[in-house]
Amino acid sequence: MNKVVSRLFYLTFLALFMFSIATEGFADDSESEAKAWLSAAQLASTTLNYRGIVSYMKDNQIESLHVFHGVSNGVEQERLLSVNTPMREVLRTADKVTCYYPDTKSISVDSKPLRQSMLLGLPDDLNNLSKHYTFSLGEVEHVARRPSRLVSIQPKDDLRFGRRLWIDVESKLPLKFEWLDGNKVLEQLVFNSLSLEKSIPPEELAPSTQVDGTWKTKRHETLPAESLIWTLDGVPDGFHMISYTRLKRDSNNRAIDHILLSDGVSSISIYIDQLMSEIFTAQPRKVGAINSYTRKLDKYLVTVMGEAPEKTVQTIGDGIHLQESVGK
Repeated sequence: MNKVVSRLFYLTFLALFMFSIATEGFADDSESEAKAWLSAAQLASTTLNYRGIVSYMKDNQIESLHVFHGVSNGVEQERLLSVNTPMREVLRTADKVTCYYPDTKSISVDSKPLRQSMLLGLPDDLNNLSKHYTFSLGEVEHVARRPSRLVSIQPKDDLRFGRRLWIDVESKLPLKFEWLDGNKVLEQLVFNSLSLEKSIPPEELAPSTQVDGTWKTKRHETLPAESLIWTLDGVPDGFHMISYTRLKRDSNNRAIDHILLSDGVSSISIYIDQLMSEIFTAQPRKVGAINSYTRKLDKYLVTVMGEAPEKTVQTIGDGIHLQESVGK
């Protein structure tokens, strides 16, 4: 009897062991396949010519955008035109981004990492993301009347938000995005229509906003990482600095430092401005998937905002300090 029990125990253990190996292999294959879809989407979003109409939804508000994307001689051009009031227009050529604000008659010129779409935010380095995210494939659904494969990106901790993407089966363009806090949808971006083209006419990639001498231009100066005068002690593992820029705000050379962080999926911005008033109350705020946190730091005002939970942006904000050698 003992031999029978021992053998049954052995067979049960063996079956469970083999099942764990099989399911682990299946999970690995599923994650690899999901990453392959994301890699294809990254390539498609930077190499294809297309135009479309997009709806962007957050906090029960909907914004409609006309989207134009073209590639000429290996150089990307992208144009977003908001049809909501007030109208806004954004253009990107390679790594330069220009924003037009007709309501304030102002232009903002900034840099963006090369080959990074303003609209289709996709992971840029999939190999290093598995430490903090899991990837999986879902069913094929229809977006903008096109069969699209669902890819889920779920965080392994509570410091990040999840994301779901629907990738067009034919072109591999991502046609729908959702930002998730658990199972709750925080923001959604979806193509209502998509037209793939051999080329996009230059006039569709040029600004339509009429600018005259009364407009003001704000330019962000790119600074080397080694010139950073702030310590970032509260940045979670996986996030790293993408860029460090400075905006001269007025004739008094009042500067705003901007530090952009990313973990490959989510981006977080740090703005450090000179404090103009002693009256200040720190208060977290939330708009869609964007959480923000502001605090006073000596004579500066620190604001952290990004696609991350409230505690993440607050921890980053509380961990910012002026380097001792600079403060002396």
